[in-house]
Amino acid sequence: MHQVSVRGHRDFQRLWAGLAVSQLGSAVGGVALPIVAVTVVDASTFQISLLAAFTAVTTALLAFPMGSYVEFKRKRPVMIAADIARFASLGSIPLAGLFHSLTFAHLCVVAVINATCAIAFSGAAQAHLKALVSPDRLVDANGRLESTNWLRMSVGPSLGGALVGFLSALGTLLIDAVSFLVSALAIRLIKLPEPAPPVRDTQRSRRSELAGGLHFVWGHPTLRKMLISWVCFTGAIALSGPVTTVFYLRDLHFTAFEYGLLMGLPSLGGFFGARLTRRMVDRLGPVRTLWWASMLRGPWNFLIPLATPGLFGVVQCGVGFFGLLFFAAMANSTMSSYRQLATPDHFMARVSTLWSFATTVAQPLFILAGGLLATQLGSRPTLLISTALVCATALLLPRHEQGGEQDRPAVTGVDRQTPESAVESPPGG
Repeated sequence: MHQVSVRGHRDFQRLWAGLAVSQLGSAVGGVALPIVAVTVVDASTFQISLLAAFTAVTTALLAFPMGSYVEFKRKRPVMIAADIARFASLGSIPLAGLFHSLTFAHLCVVAVINATCAIAFSGAAQAHLKALVSPDRLVDANGRLESTNWLRMSVGPSLGGALVGFLSALGTLLIDAVSFLVSALAIRLIKLPEPAPPVRDTQRSRRSELAGGLHFVWGHPTLRKMLISWVCFTGAIALSGPVTTVFYLRDLHFTAFEYGLLMGLPSLGGFFGARLTRRMVDRLGPVRTLWWASMLRGPWNFLIPLATPGLFGVVQCGVGFFGLLFFAAMANSTMSSYRQLATPDHFMARVSTLWSFATTVAQPLFILAGGLLATQLGSRPTLLISTALVCATALLLPRHEQGGEQDRPAVTGVDRQTPESAVESPPGG
């Protein structure tokens, strides 16, 4: 399928603008919230860790039921409601701080609400994007969304730190809250009629309905391999995360400024890689593009554990991280597009939340393994092992379409296909 640019698609631009504003706001809030916990609430180190854990636990517990709930609802109202709930919850923090009544329990409640809304919004957005743009524009649309995400990772933390210094942490969280209100408004302005949601099959058990996305993916050879590879890849990256920090600061003696540059600037590689995805998919096809991008992302990371102290080492680590993120973003954009095209509409939200669930559950285990390896072997050998694992995850992917699969494979033995009469096809969608 020849890939077409989504440029000029005003409804997609509204969705893109809303997501970009809320993502940037979240990046800014991610800097401000721990500062509020430490400076305003006087939280302990354990409490800070607990606050971060609430998001992971909420995602693990609610991903399947939330995906099932969103599946059979209109997606735009779900997205708007999630944004408004996040605006209200985050906005309550500076309000409570103004009256000197902010507590650690309050922050925990906000963390749970935000995590719940993030699951609902993400599942609805993935499903709605497929209805909003035509299949030949989907790769370009995902590439643009992915590029914005990487740009947010590059600019957001630095902007957050600057805003905290200028407005205080509580004022910065207020900006984060308002960003979700802007996102809700942008989504509300989308004009293309939304298709009716899938019809719930009342003859299916609740358990079968919850696991519908997992059953579908596991029965689809290409998607199954993509999911396994994705979990292993994100796990290998998580394994190296805390170890990399120690390696930069303790082993290579990088300054805080150099460390900050290495955490932000290479994310531009993700931005450029995502924007080039459409051209690569048009040339190679989605499965081959995913395979080649995944094969090429890992070797760059060997530059990091092989680095030495000094300016050259900083540049070497930056180049390695840039190359990794360039090809990782291309792989992520391609995988998202293929997953959307290969998944029937009545499984879209559940398959999307399955990816979130699998990642959230696996990453803490890999992080723990990384800590144990670093304790026994040291930072440099652990990072070499992590990079070898990143390279190996590409070998789990298929090089070509499996068994003549089509973009929209038939579903058997899992759930009935929603009758065509039950779903309105949006014009041009």
